[in-house]
Amino acid sequence: MELAVSQHDPIRTAWPRWLSASNRKVLTNVALLTATIWVSSAAEPRTEPKPAGVTATNAATPQEIQLRGRVVCLAEEMHRLFQTDLAVQHEHLFGFRADDGKYYTLLRTKFSEALFMDQRLREKELILKGRLFPNTQIFEPITLRSVRDGVVYELYYYCTICDIESVSPAPCACCQGPVELVEKPLRASH
Repeated sequence: MELAVSQHDPIRTAWPRWLSASNRKVLTNVALLTATIWVSSAAEPRTEPKPAGVTATNAATPQEIQLRGRVVCLAEEMHRLFQTDLAVQHEHLFGFRADDGKYYTLLRTKFSEALFMDQRLREKELILKGRLFPNTQIFEPITLRSVRDGVVYELYYYCTICDIESVSPAPCACCQGPVELVEKPLRASH
């Protein structure tokens, strides 16, 4: 393959002759854009001024908190409270309504998956421990507990065949059989 070399047309200089002029121009522009991005990414990063009251430690560090309340569909709650236009057929956007009236969007992770999959948990009063992300109302539940008649219960799923506990209502990771929801009263600390 022979490269066309012309001192008068820089677009023809580096590309094979069989490429059309318009394709050579596109490839040249892509190469220039790539080089620009590469050079700018190598440049020293810019630092934006932080808003008043925000420090480096609290700007990037999630806050560990405990919430007590119930799982709700945020779309339905906003419809109930503020008469938003809600489609009859809508996907549930699960969140958490804390006892203090604040709403949090639940982050779906392996530890919170049960809240999205198991209707029984969404009917219970819950205590969730987890992380609240800075400058958001996004909450990552890590520990799930239920409350009934003033007693706090540990929640987990159990496979009777394999004698395995898990945080998910999905089939057992070992035998692929069904798991049972277990609510076990927490022991009082002495």
